[in-house]
Amino acid sequence: MPSDELQLNDPVHIEQANAPLEGVVAHLGPVQFASGSDWIGIRLTGASVGKGKNDGTVKGERYFKPGGAKNGMFVKRANVKKRKLSKLEELRLRRELTGSAA
Repeated sequence: MPSDELQLNDPVHIEQANAPLEGVVAHLGPVQFASGSDWIGIRLTGASVGKGKNDGTVKGERYFKPGGAKNGMFVKRANVKKRKLSKLEELRLRRELTGSAA
């Protein structure tokens, strides 16, 4: 599998003009609100929490649960880069994701 191929729960950077964001992949593939199959649903994490555009729901269709009202967003694959995490970052991310799932 190529190193840039994304899977669910992969940590990623979202490239935006105003400020890059970070999160994990929460949805891959087609969506009902737009054409194309290269949409990525992102659950925002760390300093990016609360800077999203939705709660994983768009036009009444739930795609994922991001753990908060503005913790989700959808972007095209070209705007997402896989993040490499240190062991400490992995532990922090795991704690964040499991803590908010309760």
